[in-house]
Amino acid sequence: MLLKFFRFAKGYVTFTASGKFPERFLNAAAVNKLNLWDAYPSKGKITATMAAADYKRARHIAQRAGLKLKITSKRGVPFFVKRHSSRLGLPIGALLGAVLLVVLSQFIWTVDITGAKTVSDNRIREALADNGVYPGAFKWTIDVLDSQRAVQMDIDELSWVSINNLGCKSTADVREKAKKSDEPKSQSPCNIKADCDGVITKIIAENGFSAVEEGSGVKQGDLLVSGVLPTGQDTIRFVRAEAEVYADVNSKFELKMPKEYDYYYVNENKTNRNKLNFLWLSIPASLNFTAYPQSVSSQNRVNLSVNGNALPLGITTQTSYELRNISVKENSEKAQQAFEKTLLLYEVFENPSASVKSREITLTEDETSFNFTCDYTLNRNIAQSVEFDVTEH
Repeated sequence: MLLKFFRFAKGYVTFTASGKFPERFLNAAAVNKLNLWDAYPSKGKITATMAAADYKRARHIAQRAGLKLKITSKRGVPFFVKRHSSRLGLPIGALLGAVLLVVLSQFIWTVDITGAKTVSDNRIREALADNGVYPGAFKWTIDVLDSQRAVQMDIDELSWVSINNLGCKSTADVREKAKKSDEPKSQSPCNIKADCDGVITKIIAENGFSAVEEGSGVKQGDLLVSGVLPTGQDTIRFVRAEAEVYADVNSKFELKMPKEYDYYYVNENKTNRNKLNFLWLSIPASLNFTAYPQSVSSQNRVNLSVNGNALPLGITTQTSYELRNISVKENSEKAQQAFEKTLLLYEVFENPSASVKSREITLTEDETSFNFTCDYTLNRNIAQSVEFDVTEH
């Protein structure tokens, strides 16, 4: 196979030798060290093949032997170039295409990420790019082991990173750390104490001795359920008290709202700007230069692909949306409606397990703002576990 390639690169001709005793040409070629192949006789002729560079010398040898040579076919690169010499751009283009293909094959075209569940792909891509793995990176400058370690250190949620460069594609396979299981509950003895002031409404004691009754008032830090139990034999036993103690407690929420403020919103005006991406290059491909004083933008990148393989050529579209601002003046009625919505969020996220017994809203105002205060009565679990040393008893 390699021999055929070299013969084609140098060029070769197939010819016939005719005349009296054409076999004499074979002897003369051997004496003059001419390389022939695929020689065979046919009706007083001999057909053979030789390198194009040897044919001119072979003609002189044939003439001395009284024979006549005739070329039947020419093949190889020199003849191809000569036939297409009027189309010089064709061989030059083919050569440049081959060189371009070899050069581009030394770079990373695309980066794929697999195995990520909770960590976003964009975050992993940023970490990879910071450590040398990105579209347009020269493959032979990437230290895979160092990049793997660096990405794992940059993102605490990852327990394992594997980077594989195959062809012009780099694949980062990641594994996330397993969530830590809940720590086992301590078995040390403890009391249940109140975490705030309140009036007891309900006691559910699973373990321990109740030190208060329903309807009694308690202060923060008072003992609710004791972990010290008498045994009936003039001794005591220490246990870990477990209980839920519900009480009505007072709570206050305050909020200050300005009477006048600026509000920004996105209107219907937008501008699209395109960029042509080739490896690490980004070339503007839009003549739209509209700019807004205030704006927000988003980007969308699409790469060309062939047979499912992404190419290092794509288009990034950046869309800018105009922001408009208006001055809003609030009156007391609208301000109170907004405050009530804020209260709902406060109750859901700050006191999710408490039930609201009552709420009283108070409004005061000054020159620049409305001041709201909401006095709550909440019913919630005020039990707090407090461990103790048995030597204390």
